[in-house]
Amino acid sequence: MHGTIPAPGPSRRGSRPRLAAAAALCALSLAVAGCSGSGASGSQTSTQLSLQFPGPPVSLDPAKAGNGSSTVFVSLAYDPLIYLSGKGEMVPDLAVKWGFTDQDNKVFELALREGVKFSDGSALDAKAAVASMNYFLKAGGGLVGKVGPVDKIEAVGPMQVRITYKKPTPEAPSTLTQYNGMGNLIGPKGLAAPDSLLTSSDGTGQFVYDGTTSVAGNRYVYKKNPHYFQPAAQHFDSTVIRVINNPNAVLSAAQTGQVQYASGNANTAEAARRSGLKIRTAPFFNWSLNLVDRKGTVAPALADVRVRRAIALAFDRPALAKALAGDYATGSNQVLLRGTDGYDKNIGYGYDVKKAKSLLAEAGYPKGFKLTVLTQSIIDPNSNYSQAVANALKAIGIDVTLKVQATGIAQFTADALSKKYAATIFPTAGTTMAELNSQITSGGFNPFNSTDSELDSILHKAATATDAASRTAEYQMASKRLEDLAWTVPLFATQNISYAAAGLENIQTSVLNPNPVPVGPTADLSWRLK
Repeated sequence: MHGTIPAPGPSRRGSRPRLAAAAALCALSLAVAGCSGSGASGSQTSTQLSLQFPGPPVSLDPAKAGNGSSTVFVSLAYDPLIYLSGKGEMVPDLAVKWGFTDQDNKVFELALREGVKFSDGSALDAKAAVASMNYFLKAGGGLVGKVGPVDKIEAVGPMQVRITYKKPTPEAPSTLTQYNGMGNLIGPKGLAAPDSLLTSSDGTGQFVYDGTTSVAGNRYVYKKNPHYFQPAAQHFDSTVIRVINNPNAVLSAAQTGQVQYASGNANTAEAARRSGLKIRTAPFFNWSLNLVDRKGTVAPALADVRVRRAIALAFDRPALAKALAGDYATGSNQVLLRGTDGYDKNIGYGYDVKKAKSLLAEAGYPKGFKLTVLTQSIIDPNSNYSQAVANALKAIGIDVTLKVQATGIAQFTADALSKKYAATIFPTAGTTMAELNSQITSGGFNPFNSTDSELDSILHKAATATDAASRTAEYQMASKRLEDLAWTVPLFATQNISYAAAGLENIQTSVLNPNPVPVGPTADLSWRLK
């Protein structure tokens, strides 16, 4: 061993990973609601927290679940190794210490918390943690591409876990938070019967999923976990996630007290404010047109970088943002959002219809071409965003047919992976270039497995950088390279809007974590009612 694991306090994402910090984003907005009140001291009457969500979960199995705000379905029952707070700080949870033990950011070790039990009654130890993490890697879930190039995971002591990566992975801590799957540990009973995880849970979290009283697609019920290691943090006896998709219905539920925390909408935000609800916003989704067929397998035109760059010039981003979301969106001309590690104010796509048409003509498409684009109506209600994208492309001669998937994000992802579609409309979400790159070069964002050696070289330099400033500079170079490639065309960034009743406290959001979950590893990080 070349070093020792440091004992972290809360640490900001983007700082040196050897000090146990790193940056942590697919993507929906959560909402929460509560019933009777409780005291701030932690003593309480019988209480229930009710969380609203726009659709069903991708899966209740943590190894196959989604992230972003849909993390709530898992986070209630499964604590992560490292907790990402609403402020974007890395906080000890199931792991109390972590860090790299080598000079190349390839060997990462964690010391586990003593005295923790899974809801099946078994104790958390290194062997159990390794078994859960290895199950995640083999389960085939959509988040596996976000955890880095893992070579092996092993127990190197009763409460010590070592992850060895195939190449430098400075973002290792962020891959083990509640948002990236691998750190949400499953107990031995659940691992022995993975199908049981769809109707029950086996984690170390504050709650246990109750499939017997839940109704799939309608309401998901969680009851207090009697084995939870930090009882003082359990401010509610139960939690219910209610599926409500229509923005007006969500507003009504919040206004009438059926829910006390709900996902907001630009069109209903002012009404929510007038009714006395607390409004919170944080930049989150970077809505993008993803030109996934970069080899021209389905749409030959997209193999020409001039065509992709022409498409990138077709959008008046500020006007698009204003028209679609008013004050709750801004034009986005690069793959990272302002305030994240790697954002560069000196680069970005412009708006130039004349130049776009000229590039199309140079590429052999003076009259444009037809393009089928896959989209969905789950987080783009009525496909308003997608239709605006289609209209903008029409102005440069590209005739777009929208294929709208309305049954859920899981089916949209399956369709995106089918290699039937050359382009998709779906937001990206990432707070560093490394995190974003793992998203846009894997899964449904890259079904044709495109690669670029220059981009890879830049990111390798970033991964092996010895200080944060050098890493940021490399991230900015990677952002410029992605702009040149025009694989992913950012359009506008929407605010994650939420509504909360006055009595719900301890809710924190930021650009580094716009989708906070209501449970945390300590009492002060858990939401509560006055």
